[in-house]
Amino acid sequence: MTIYWPDYYKDFSCKGNECKHTCCGGWEIGIDKDSAERFMKDPEIACKIKDGGFILRDDGRCPFLRDDGLCEMIIKHGEDFLCDICKEHPRFYNEVGDHIEGGFGMVCEAACELVLGRENGFELVSEDGSKKELPDYLKVIFDGSKPLTERLKKISGGKRADPKLRAEIFNGMEVLDHKWTVLLKKLTDAPVSIEDEDKAVNDNSKELANFAGYLLYRYQGEGRFAAEATYLIADLAFKGCGIAEICRVFSGEVEYSDINIVEAIETFGTGEK
Repeated sequence: MTIYWPDYYKDFSCKGNECKHTCCGGWEIGIDKDSAERFMKDPEIACKIKDGGFILRDDGRCPFLRDDGLCEMIIKHGEDFLCDICKEHPRFYNEVGDHIEGGFGMVCEAACELVLGRENGFELVSEDGSKKELPDYLKVIFDGSKPLTERLKKISGGKRADPKLRAEIFNGMEVLDHKWTVLLKKLTDAPVSIEDEDKAVNDNSKELANFAGYLLYRYQGEGRFAAEATYLIADLAFKGCGIAEICRVFSGEVEYSDINIVEAIETFGTGEK
């Protein structure tokens, strides 16, 4: 099947030891069957595997992550030797009809910077250069001729949660990173008004339109969820938080918890598809 990517996919590159938030720590690292068979032939690797995954160090980091932030396995064997989850992260894939749409999850620092920095959204292209027309909901969110507040209203079907209630909903989900709880407390203790929320949305329209577009693309038009998540990021930006870091933490806390992402989409329902 043909795989289409946002046109920035060729610009993606892992930051390696320059990344401040390594993906090689704090996560369970499951190993696919083919890689496991390969790894078990190497005693230095096999001794660090148990129950289908790597035995993490006491600090939660991968046993092959060196103190300088580089991967010992890549250095010794090359990137192609890695198991699937390590080679593919932070990529995601959605099967859509007769094709596949791929992208990069914003839990990754490099992907976050790449996605948020776009000037005019993105196009969908395949590796052979063919293009696929964007769905209407992406055309709406990337239409810079209208204020972002209007575009969010359109994709959400005109629905919008109270800022404090929205923060409480996200705060009631499974906690993976205490930092997220600290951020949301800024909103539950001193909620942002609708007026200030709208100002934050329009003052940061480029980054927030790209964030909303990313969610719409990844979750195939879940407009209400994308809008509410974008309002949440805008509220935290109004509180002085950096948008790239908020989006990264949001992605790790909401998207990378199977429980949280299902709850978020079911709670807010679908807007304009």
